[in-house]
Amino acid sequence: MPNVKRLESFLASRPKSFWMTLGVVLGAAGLWGVFRVASVTSKAEFSGYEATHPFFAIAGAVIDGDTFELDDGRLVRLLGINAPDRGSKGFDTATKYLTRLVEGKPVWLEYDRYQDDKYGRLLAWVWIECEGKPEFPPFDYMHLSNNQSKDGLLDNPQGCSQGRLVNEVIRRKGFAKSLFYKDRGELKYQKRLGS
Repeated sequence: MPNVKRLESFLASRPKSFWMTLGVVLGAAGLWGVFRVASVTSKAEFSGYEATHPFFAIAGAVIDGDTFELDDGRLVRLLGINAPDRGSKGFDTATKYLTRLVEGKPVWLEYDRYQDDKYGRLLAWVWIECEGKPEFPPFDYMHLSNNQSKDGLLDNPQGCSQGRLVNEVIRRKGFAKSLFYKDRGELKYQKRLGS
C-alpha cells in the first residue's frame, strides 16, 4: 500500500493549473482522434471500403427483378425500386428482364446514403455499358446530417455518359415501382426515378 499512498500524495500535491493543462491536452488528443478517423473517408485512404463495397464487378445469377449476385457471391439490391416478389404477378417478367440486362456482364456500383441492408445485401445504383471507368462522387456525397441531403443527381457520372442506370431502366419499363423512405433522406437519383 505504500505505492498507493505515494500516488495519492503526488496527485493531491498537483496545482489546479496542472489538472487544467492535463484536461486540455487530453481533450485535444481526443479531438485529433475524431478528426483522424473522419479523414479516413478521403478517397486516398478509403481502400478498405472498396474491399467490402466494390465499385466494379461481374454480375452473377439474378435472384429477382431487383436483386442479383456478384461473381464473388455477394448480393446486390437495386436502390430506389421494388420489383414484384416471388409468387406475385410480374415476378417472372421482371426477373428475366434484369437477367438480360446484367447477368454475366460488367457492372459498376454506386453507393448512396446507406450502403447495405439488414439482409447483408449491398444497396447500390447499378450502371452498365459504361465507356470507361466511372468517377463517382464520394460515397458520403448525399449525407449532410439528421437525414438531410444534397439535391439528387440527374446526370450520369463521368466515365459513364453513354451508360445506363439499371435501376432507372427497370423502373421506366414498368417492371418495378419506385421505393423511397422519407424518414431516411433523399437518395441521389430519386428525382430521376420519380417518387
